[in-house]
Amino acid sequence: MPVQYQSATVRKETLHTVSLIAPHLRRGDSVLDVGCGQAHVLDELRGRGAGIICGADIVDMRANDAIPFQKYDGGSLPFPDRAFDVVVLSFVLHHVPDERKLRLVHEAVRVSRCKILIIEDTPSNLFDRLFNRRHGETYRRKIRSTAAFGFLTAGEWRWLFRGMGIEPETRPLSRFCRSILQPFARTLFVLTRPRSNAPAF
Repeated sequence: MPVQYQSATVRKETLHTVSLIAPHLRRGDSVLDVGCGQAHVLDELRGRGAGIICGADIVDMRANDAIPFQKYDGGSLPFPDRAFDVVVLSFVLHHVPDERKLRLVHEAVRVSRCKILIIEDTPSNLFDRLFNRRHGETYRRKIRSTAAFGFLTAGEWRWLFRGMGIEPETRPLSRFCRSILQPFARTLFVLTRPRSNAPAF
């Protein structure tokens, strides 16, 4: 069944996210989407050959109740070590308070067997920062949260990952990759771990 979208904008943004994730998946790979929101990305990946899929978020906003889901506390993921081949955090970490970002990335690494894909707004000028903050405040009102949030630059993310002992693959994205109305700096980070049972990171 085709994914049901509430608007053409949501469909376009979802398919763009899927286009960044899909090249990193093998057919049958299991996928965890942390901060899945309406879970449209998982719905699309399921139709593209993904194996077991699951969403996790602090609130349940799924548009399709058939998508497996686990509520979590924003910090600890309720899954065993190496439970999924690929873990996705798509435009999520900027909503996480700065002091909790590192913990959530560690959790993503813990539950992944292979890759962690992180797509983030990575402000590089005042224009980016002003509009990123407005976006963050709007989302905070939507989920009725007063928690702090913060956007990091691409360099700050690389510094954070390297502090974990991870050298990320970094791919800057076009400012217009999602919409001409949202011309903001964005980056895809790919963190890769061996598929063996050897300790990593």
